[in-house]
Amino acid sequence: MKPWIIRSSSFVLSASLLLPVAQAHAQSPHVSTNKMATTVSQADSVAQAKAKLSKEAALALATKIVPTAGMTVQNVSFRSADSWRSFPEWSFSWVKKDPENGKVLLSYSVSIHANTGELTSYSRHEQEASSLPYAKRISYTEAQEQAKRFFEKNNAGKAVETRLYTRDMPEPKTPLNSEVYYNFRYVRDVDGILFPDNGADITVDASGTVTNYSLSWNDVTFEDTDKTLSEEEAEKLFKEQANPKPVYLLPWERGETQNNKPSLGYMNPFTFYIDAETGKALTQSLTPYQPTKEPEPVSSKVLPARRSGQPLSQEEAVQWASRTLNLSNYELRSANYNEKDFRGNRPVWDLEFGEKGNSEDGFAYVSVDAVTGDIYQLNKDFRGHKEKTTATKKPDMEKFKAKAMEAIRELAPTMAHQLYWTERIEEENQPVVDSERTQIRFERYINGIAAASGSAHFTFDIETGDLLNYSADLGNETYPTQVPKHLPAAEASEKWWTETKAEAVYALVPLTPEDAKRAKEQPSYTPKRTAKIVYRATMTPFEQPYYLDAVTGEWSSTSTGKTIALHRPAPADLKDHPAEKELLLMYEYDALTLENGNIMPQKPITRGEMIEMLMISLNQGRHYPQYSLERKATYSDVANGSRFFSAVEGAVDRGLLDKNTSKLNPNETITREELADMIVRALGYKKLTDFPGMFQSELSDIANSKYRGSIIIATTLGIVPTNKQKFQPQSLVPRADAAITFTRFLEKRDTPDGAVTLLRK
Repeated sequence: MKPWIIRSSSFVLSASLLLPVAQAHAQSPHVSTNKMATTVSQADSVAQAKAKLSKEAALALATKIVPTAGMTVQNVSFRSADSWRSFPEWSFSWVKKDPENGKVLLSYSVSIHANTGELTSYSRHEQEASSLPYAKRISYTEAQEQAKRFFEKNNAGKAVETRLYTRDMPEPKTPLNSEVYYNFRYVRDVDGILFPDNGADITVDASGTVTNYSLSWNDVTFEDTDKTLSEEEAEKLFKEQANPKPVYLLPWERGETQNNKPSLGYMNPFTFYIDAETGKALTQSLTPYQPTKEPEPVSSKVLPARRSGQPLSQEEAVQWASRTLNLSNYELRSANYNEKDFRGNRPVWDLEFGEKGNSEDGFAYVSVDAVTGDIYQLNKDFRGHKEKTTATKKPDMEKFKAKAMEAIRELAPTMAHQLYWTERIEEENQPVVDSERTQIRFERYINGIAAASGSAHFTFDIETGDLLNYSADLGNETYPTQVPKHLPAAEASEKWWTETKAEAVYALVPLTPEDAKRAKEQPSYTPKRTAKIVYRATMTPFEQPYYLDAVTGEWSSTSTGKTIALHRPAPADLKDHPAEKELLLMYEYDALTLENGNIMPQKPITRGEMIEMLMISLNQGRHYPQYSLERKATYSDVANGSRFFSAVEGAVDRGLLDKNTSKLNPNETITREELADMIVRALGYKKLTDFPGMFQSELSDIANSKYRGSIIIATTLGIVPTNKQKFQPQSLVPRADAAITFTRFLEKRDTPDGAVTLLRK
């Protein structure tokens, strides 16, 4: 089972060990290095000789961090400084093997700065991690303390130069299993201003063990400025420079029926920087930020189709492609017809031609709309093209743009009015230096608004101007005939700013072209870097990407399209409740919702709510699979598209529900005996209930229950509580009791030895 990452966006960095080299080496236990093989390239050998730390001295420092007793050094390597990492580094790895079969049980790896003796990276991996009980896992706060202690112990110098940064990550949810890893990011602090490019990342597992640690630290000159804008001034400039525009969006996890209808939304309009000295807007590459020009349509009007009538036959499609694309020197090799092609649900012929007399390189691949005659794809002689070894002149992009527009109007006229060229695309499509090809790309717009999908791509030979490759795809979603009534841009900008904070940071100034070229030609070259103060706009972090729905004005998930609450209100009726912790867990994962601000602990839980909670827990906090339209509903009262459909069908697939009944009644309350049966199914013990006579119980009111076996298992394991010798199988389950039961289920599901206890009763 893969670990559930709580703070998923961080990557492993390291920290440092500030000890005088000679002293550290003298105090370290003697470690034999006679048999250690050192991996060093010829290019690194000179750098190794210049390094202040020998292999033995670096190893002595590393063994102060790794408990090497019973372990064997597996590898030693040296890496010189380069443009990506400005310091030389010694790296060591150890393994502990099973003496019986030689299987690796435990491994460590450590890297040491070859000049300062600092620890630059550390990792620990246990092949068969111990099964930590769910109840014994540490909390996020406890893990944070462990990370801090590790950092301060192994790199006190760097620890005081950084601070824990959480602005970019949402508050982590309570884990639903013990296989959890907490990640923490410490960012370099330069006189109170953060430098995000430098810092330490630390990972701590559920037992409190640091498993990964890494430091990123550059030798940087920080530009000083006499006058820096205030946050208030930066905020004003952000608002003045922002240019939000609505776009159509297709949430990728939404069901097929809904995913055919895009949502109109505003994305974050504050993705640029503000120069803290001049107040000018900058791109994230620190180049001048300019509002983009209005997109330019391929055609200002709707063009007629090239043909109409009955779909082309294969012979007609071949003739059509040959005439349109001048393929007189080619012959058909294969043909495929698709009545509902992904390019707009259209009938399409896919044809492959081969050059006559050339069985290897010469070919042309063409896709033709069988009704309109539009050409969706052309790939001609592309495999035979070679990269040039001599420099190529800079292409005339305006010429190629005009050529591509004319090609669309000729090859796919019905698409021309929906395809637009934009200045942003031009920047992205700048040709690679010395390449013999150039690309032109267009995006789809609907009534002046960027569509959720749809584009056209062209590849031209710069020297000859020949079209080498072309593809167009408008997608199959459905758009309204008119743009829906929506928030104006100014209101959208203000709404976004309510979740935004202007933050002064240092940003690395890009390398000069000369330095970039030299670094490419000389890997060992480490150019001098400088950083300047800019303001960036940071958004309220959330567990998934989000956008502003332009029609409703609500925040919505980019992945699901559902309305989300960026700030979850605390239930008003939970303070000091005996099941406060358990109910908050269910609320945290949206299995329970508030009613007028209250969670209502005594309200009976419904069958659908309990199924949702179990399915979320069995998927390590993630939601269950999204089923397509082809999934037939198991129960007549839980149709495809209902709130509970995915959870219910997921539960059916896992065997948690009886699929032989016609109705589920998801909105009805659940009884205690039904809850016990659901819990036992989730534990995987349902087969045991086929033999209820094998279990003994002191419960006096379950003899006639058809769930007798499940009740005995659930109560014996301490998951479902009893009132002395009474179980009350037909009683309803309050939300508070359901929450307690669910929490106990999480604790017990990782201890399957409970089945042995049952059999001994």
